[in-house]
Amino acid sequence: MKLAKNKNQHTHRAMNQILNKQICASISKDLRKKYSRRSIRIMTDDTVKVMRGEYKGLTGKVTKISTETSGVAIEGNKKEKLKGEKIDVYIHSTNMIITSLNTDDKWRLKILEKKPKSTIKSMKENAKKKSEVKPADKKKNEVKPADKKKSEVKPADKKKDDNKKSEKK
Repeated sequence: MKLAKNKNQHTHRAMNQILNKQICASISKDLRKKYSRRSIRIMTDDTVKVMRGEYKGLTGKVTKISTETSGVAIEGNKKEKLKGEKIDVYIHSTNMIITSLNTDDKWRLKILEKKPKSTIKSMKENAKKKSEVKPADKKKNEVKPADKKKSEVKPADKKKDDNKKSEKK
């Protein structure tokens, strides 16, 4: 396991290609069923809903994306400076959910149509299988009466068992 310092350095000094991939957001339940994925890279013209933070409940289209701050500017969400200028407010991409996708990009559609490595359904099924108790485990937990074992063992067999135990010691 790497130290936290090293992890932070890797994310801070990452190349633009890696930073670009890190700007992702989770998808609404409808889109999850359709594309069988949990998160997708945010692109301009996607419709987004803010779920956490100061701007919770805000919905709108994405106008700008900042790879440096992992922030996303939403249409109509602006702050006013003292001089009177209006500036876009950038919200971190992890605090929002994508409600509808921009399907103009053919490359993006190809990626979405691909079968993901692990689907949500298979993950749920695996969790159910692990939680279920196998019938073989139930047999191990049952207590067998000790009287039957003693009566089944013959006296000659006992001597052989005693000899084996003494040899092992």
